[in-house]
Amino acid sequence: MKLLYFTDSHIRGSTPKSRKDNYVETLKEKFKEIIETAKSENIDYVLFGGDLFDRPDLSLSIVNEFIIYLKELPLPIYCVLGNHDIFGQNPSTATRTVLGILDTLGIVKLINYNEIIYLQRNNIKIQLTGCPYYYNIDTSPEREGYIVNEKKNCNFSIHIVHGMLLDRPFIKGIPHTLIDEIADKTFADITLCGHYHTGFGIKKINEKYFVNIGSISRVSNTLSEIERTPSYLIIHIDNKIKFDVRNLKCAKNGEDIFDKNILMQEEFKEQKLNEFIQQVNSYGSFEILNIESIIREISIREKIPDDIKNEAIRRIGEAQMLLSSKEGML
Repeated sequence: MKLLYFTDSHIRGSTPKSRKDNYVETLKEKFKEIIETAKSENIDYVLFGGDLFDRPDLSLSIVNEFIIYLKELPLPIYCVLGNHDIFGQNPSTATRTVLGILDTLGIVKLINYNEIIYLQRNNIKIQLTGCPYYYNIDTSPEREGYIVNEKKNCNFSIHIVHGMLLDRPFIKGIPHTLIDEIADKTFADITLCGHYHTGFGIKKINEKYFVNIGSISRVSNTLSEIERTPSYLIIHIDNKIKFDVRNLKCAKNGEDIFDKNILMQEEFKEQKLNEFIQQVNSYGSFEILNIESIIREISIREKIPDDIKNEAIRRIGEAQMLLSSKEGML
């Protein structure tokens, strides 16, 4: 069996201000290359790690441009929801998003939490599971989104998750989950992860693989994004597992697509933001300045019940959807 995996395409209709090229056309070239590989190498299944789109209510005219490419891949594309694919970090809003429409049309197959899908070719049977991004995926004590509790009636288990899974500690105040926290708890033979665009490659612990090859798109002007080459992954499975990371041939050198002057400006802004955050932290324990994190912090301080906290998060998602509907999907 041969599977192709990629993640975080962030389809959008405009070019990030830090880039000098045409982002939309560049992304189309990347999809063309992935399609060519899928056809020439007889890929059986395509897996995707989340954030197909850069926002849940992307202009339908842009969506239509990329559906042409998606339909060239072996369908359905098995994927999970990323935080950019949904409103308010709430997977239940999927039916109101463009990715939800593609799921209804059968172009993608959204893997629901706790759903088990079996993929079979040539006497090889794969148990496929997944977990979408949700607001406390990296703060819940059990980190259950990353864990497969059982493996049955299959040769191998693959789990796809969109979350901040890392191989080493990250910036203080940014919620994340370390591979070491879940490696001895999950039954998945392969855990495929998106969300962290830089990626950490392929790590093997206790005969289990944890994989994040990074996003195929570079949307932020940072040194790590300038230095890396976007890639996708071919997974070969027979009586064992083999990985083949492929750099996108069409991907240009980072220095050719990013504006270094803007990078310097962004670094200055980042420095000032960090100074501001440190000042805020000196008056309290807020570590991240986003509304979901503030709600979580307040709920812990004030011992607010989970149902009230969850209702607050739900209403944020509804407010975002209402705003989106007023703006309209062009």
